[in-house]
Amino acid sequence: MDRLKQLESFVSVATRGSLTAAAKAEGVAPAIMGRRLDALEERLGVKLLVRTTRRITLTHEGSAFLEDCQRLLVEFANAEASVSAGGVK
Repeated sequence: MDRLKQLESFVSVATRGSLTAAAKAEGVAPAIMGRRLDALEERLGVKLLVRTTRRITLTHEGSAFLEDCQRLLVEFANAEASVSAGGVK
């Protein structure tokens, strides 16, 4: 599974507060978002989110990881924009 897609899905779920909202924004089924999060947590060996039928909350590790992921995704987007804008700055 694409590691970048897992990170993007994690950030989307964490910032939107629900699998359904994140899935709708991405145009996929909520089950797909759930599978991505499960795969991410399995790969990292740590629980990032506490999911109940009513809400999603970040664990302590999830909060720290969210900040890092958001920063990395912004840097990645900036790198892509820099290259596609006609050259590296």
